[in-house]
Amino acid sequence: MMIMIRIILSVLLLGAVITKIEAQKSRETVTRSSLLEIDLPAEAQRDNGIFSVAAAKSILEMESTSENVLISEVEILVFGNPSGVKEVAIKNMEEFKKYLQQHGFALVISVNDNAYSWITKSKSIWLLYISSTKKESSVYIGVADKLPGDQYRPQLVNQTESNESIGNESLKIDQKQIERSHKSNPELSNSSCSLLEELIGNWGTLAGAKVNWRDESTGNMLISGVSKGFGLELKADGTFLQTTVVTSGRPNYRVFVSTSGTWQVDKDQLLLYPGDRHYRKWENEIIMIDEHSVPESYGIFWRRQKNEITFKDCLYVRYTINDQEQELCKE
Repeated sequence: MMIMIRIILSVLLLGAVITKIEAQKSRETVTRSSLLEIDLPAEAQRDNGIFSVAAAKSILEMESTSENVLISEVEILVFGNPSGVKEVAIKNMEEFKKYLQQHGFALVISVNDNAYSWITKSKSIWLLYISSTKKESSVYIGVADKLPGDQYRPQLVNQTESNESIGNESLKIDQKQIERSHKSNPELSNSSCSLLEELIGNWGTLAGAKVNWRDESTGNMLISGVSKGFGLELKADGTFLQTTVVTSGRPNYRVFVSTSGTWQVDKDQLLLYPGDRHYRKWENEIIMIDEHSVPESYGIFWRRQKNEITFKDCLYVRYTINDQEQELCKE
């Protein structure tokens, strides 16, 4: 019996040693971020472990999916904290954010969780997640496929403009300027009316009966067959409703974002003027966040075309001239 116990303990100990060695092998000392392409303010460890990177991507996607943004490549940087004081580690990470801004990065902290920050430079966009403990600070960096919506895009674009002039790619809308141009050019107004008719309808994968906004008896969000969806309803009365739904089984959370307001069209730009943004998040069927805000106005470049495979009537949209197009087919 004693021999058997010793064998079991030896196997467990060996497994622990191997795990520790593998964890050490997955880290390398670096002085530069490969994704941000910038020298770091202090020496760090890059964690290349498969499970670490997968977990980091999942954490980044908890924020990105609510903005209908996809995360591709992920980099994990770990900064040591010799002081052993958590407050010092937190302060160092605040300095790290300032360091990025000093080097031309536009940065906006998430309104949902201040551990997340959206950053951009030139035409590149990333999502940042920072976690600090007494021993170290971990920085998760994810490459985003486009700028986030509503609340963040105008701020990021404005900051980028002040750092690097990007000219006519600005998406912030001057309502009075558009009204003046329409008054001085009646043909533009007539053209806009025909374009309005072309855009009216439900676009995307989320509309109407697919979503029950809220069960008033429990406060839960009910979804019929949708794990991830995005929809844009452009109404004939000049109002719009934009909805995003994201659900996940592991961890168990649900996010539902609905933005309403008014809309116009100016040539190849769809102009959106939000009046309310309702953000709701559930964890294990318990509502954790339920808040309203008023985002700034923004524009979306658009074109309408039939899908060559499905023959569906689709709207192809992008937030800047250089963004990858997103397909929203008519329901």
